Amino acid sequence: MKSYVDLVRRRLEDRGNNIVGNLERFMEPQLRFTMRIFGDCVDDETRATMFPGYSEHLTEQELRAFAADFVPAYTAYAIAELEDKKKDGERHEPPFLTQEEYQEMAVREKWLRIAERMDFVPPLQLRREVARAAMLFLPGMLSDPGFNEGVLEFSLYFDLLQRLRSVPEKRLRGAAGEIAPRIAAAVAAGSEEEREALLREIRAAAAAAAGLPADPGTLLGPPMEKYPREVPPEHRLRELKNTLATMTLKDLRLTALVHLDLLTVEETRRLVLPFLARYPSFYEMPSKALRELILAVAAGVDGRSITYFIERYGSGWLAMTKPVDYIVWKLMPEEERVDALRRDNGRMDAAMMARHLARFLHSGSERDLSDAGKQIALLTDARFVADHGAILTRLGAEAEGERIKRVYDTVTLSSVRMAGLRGEERESAYQAIRGLIADAAGVSAATTSGGGNEG
Repeated sequence: MKSYVDLVRRRLEDRGNNIVGNLERFMEPQLRFTMRIFGDCVDDETRATMFPGYSEHLTEQELRAFAADFVPAYTAYAIAELEDKKKDGERHEPPFLTQEEYQEMAVREKWLRIAERMDFVPPLQLRREVARAAMLFLPGMLSDPGFNEGVLEFSLYFDLLQRLRSVPEKRLRGAAGEIAPRIAAAVAAGSEEEREALLREIRAAAAAAAGLPADPGTLLGPPMEKYPREVPPEHRLRELKNTLATMTLKDLRLTALVHLDLLTVEETRRLVLPFLARYPSFYEMPSKALRELILAVAAGVDGRSITYFIERYGSGWLAMTKPVDYIVWKLMPEEERVDALRRDNGRMDAAMMARHLARFLHSGSERDLSDAGKQIALLTDARFVADHGAILTRLGAEAEGERIKRVYDTVTLSSVRMAGLRGEERESAYQAIRGLIADAAGVSAATTSGGGNEG
């Protein structure tokens, strides 16, 4: 019979070889998830040596190249840890658990061992377990060994880890001491209702330790969004440059229009006119000049996106100013959100506001409004262009644009309220915003209906 160490060593080697041998089949999210799984099983010192230059915002090719070197190095690390932890025999309680064993063990089993030997659990591992406890949303998660890896799909886990990093060790162990008996009680509970109530208490204790005054379930966010959420400028521009190099002239023109759509009139004069002055018209610019124009705009207004004007209400990714941290935004009182949004509005001019209002009119649903493809398609829609002009003329020409500013402020307040609704109420609120804009701009419903859906 082979020993436990021999069996696990062979499994780790086979897994590493299998991953490296199949890296060409891994898509970008799979590559990032692989780094998350293994990164969750190294200590801070090792992370500093194994992850230099790593970012989830690397291109897929760069991620694959990084993984090709990282996975063998991590495998050697995991085997060395295994041999060290089990050098005196096969023991499965702190301090003899490897970081992979913590990751593989179901919550109900793991926390029993943590409770018995809490002082032997390293602070980093406690932070991981408290962060996971904050994400125990369903009773079945207590027994699911896949739960530990499942939480890695969500940026919230990494937000919690970051927050727990500054928590003193004594307080961290105190929080774990509150969580452990509640997990034991939840495992032993006789009904789902009792178990769910205990899970709420567990989440509350873990969230309090991380400084979150809300149920983490309200902060979950989408799976596998890149973390950190804000793209480093050097990655954004480099990726854009690589993408532009593969584009046809037609696609470059459309991409240029997308970037021009992000600018105020003053920014257009400053960033774009020097390029346009060299050619008879925009449509006579060659590929090289279009690439230079796009990169100049991207560098000049880094961090903007065609859909941020609507996405900002739910995420804090403001349209014109630096984004607010996702969790900070979610926990921010509505009055403070409105203040931040109004400051963001203050950076817009009448032409940009008119574009946004026209996008509402030409998007049959809120989902269409957040669909980058549909919003890009509107740029070549004659009806959208006409309605944008009509709104700018009718609302933006009076009293230095004060009327369009008032309408846009009303839309902002209505969108804030809409972001707090769900289901039919939210859909009704969205359609009411569209009606408000149509009435204010004097644009008939027949002109606006369905425009965005066909784009």
